[in-house]
Amino acid sequence: MRNKTSSLPLLLAAIMLTACSPSKEDKTKEIGASAASSQSDLKLAASAPDNVKQAENAPSSNCTGLHPAAGIDDLMQQIAEHIDSDCLFALSHHELETRFGLPGGGYDNIQRLLFPDISPEDPDYHQKIIQAIEDLHYGTRTISRQAQDAIMEQERRLREATLLLTQGSQETSGQGEEPKRARYFEVSATSAYLSRHNNGLGGNFQDIGQLPGYLKIHGEMLENQSLFRLSNRERNPDKPFLDIHFDENGKITRIVVYEKNIYFNPNLGRR
Repeated sequence: MRNKTSSLPLLLAAIMLTACSPSKEDKTKEIGASAASSQSDLKLAASAPDNVKQAENAPSSNCTGLHPAAGIDDLMQQIAEHIDSDCLFALSHHELETRFGLPGGGYDNIQRLLFPDISPEDPDYHQKIIQAIEDLHYGTRTISRQAQDAIMEQERRLREATLLLTQGSQETSGQGEEPKRARYFEVSATSAYLSRHNNGLGGNFQDIGQLPGYLKIHGEMLENQSLFRLSNRERNPDKPFLDIHFDENGKITRIVVYEKNIYFNPNLGRR
């Protein structure tokens, strides 16, 4: 048993540093900032004739068609097909990972494995996680065998060449405004996967110029920003949207799907 759990103290130490650090809130705001771009600053990307059949189909109203992703192209097509529906975020974190057949990434996922009794959808999730870590420190809480096994399985999968789903939430905290909260998930990859794809996600998502036609037709390039956005067809800020970030060379650096745009100001048409 000692060998099986030898890495747990290191994981716990990392979680304690992450959960108790004031930069955690700053990171959430940084993630949310990219979702706060002006709707009026959007510029239609050039359309492409290739592979647009899925883009013209009626939007999916549920997630019954989700399946384990065969790769980055299959995963992104599934996401695009369901961007008009709330079903992606009606699923729990675990259910979404199971449907796509991908492990979770980031410290939030380790926290969920360690403390399965604390729901990520709980408004007080982070406070309860901090309390649970303190309880572990003082011996008033223990880690179940099931949680230990789940963490070791997660470690095994992270050593493989695979895509990851890093899930989390963001929250507004403006003065005089009622706080708004929304989930997001980011498509990332393990080190082994990145090394096989020239430090990128591969497929049609290695470079922004390689995006498939179904995205180019319905997506938009945000002017003066290194960001491509696929909004829902209604352009409803209360429905999901997809952001694809890229660097000055056009290499895709981040892919994030947001539950809704909590920074959208209906009076100004922007944040």
